[in-house]
Amino acid sequence: MPIGIDEEVAMLARRPPCPRDRFSRPMPGAAIHCRPAWLALVWLLCGLLGAVDAAAQLKPRTIEPLGTADQLKSQRQRELANELARRYLGKPVRGRDLKDLDTLQRLLDGRFIPEQEAFSQQALGLVFGDIMAHQLNLDWVVVDDDFGRSRALRWKREEDIFFPITMFSKRIGQGRPVRVRELYDEVAKRVAELKRRSRPSRRRVVLPPRPEN
Repeated sequence: MPIGIDEEVAMLARRPPCPRDRFSRPMPGAAIHCRPAWLALVWLLCGLLGAVDAAAQLKPRTIEPLGTADQLKSQRQRELANELARRYLGKPVRGRDLKDLDTLQRLLDGRFIPEQEAFSQQALGLVFGDIMAHQLNLDWVVVDDDFGRSRALRWKREEDIFFPITMFSKRIGQGRPVRVRELYDEVAKRVAELKRRSRPSRRRVVLPPRPEN
């Protein structure tokens, strides 16, 4: 009489572990019901090999200057941010002086931009990046990798990349508060470390003693 699926599963669950001899080797005839464990191990190894192969196919990151389309998009967002500041606060935002950080904070605190308008939020992020570029001597570049094509900031040719355009929109989307001054200070601190690290160390020259006459 054939057994049902549930009964078969119950029988497998009641099977004792593989009997082993005193040298911890499976005894003869015990490999039959231990085969599922070996199959699981094979599947696990196949999965690991697949993950390694996928990692090897990741797109390498490239960094290049802003293209014409990137510059036009940035200019549109600068104009949009300035329009929002004039409309809701009655003052412009130019993206150069540190006082513009307070203007950006007031725009964010006032919730003048709906949460679903990521482009407008990123327009404020672009102006935030302009402030950092001007104050910290950073350059706008384009980063192209597996995450897509993004405008970012970089100091000289260092590997550290900053993405100010999405700093605001990501936090708003996650329901986290945006503290503009704190974000600026974090980047400024990191840039200062990069600049200090790039300075050539000055070795102290020890002169030999002057011979006595």
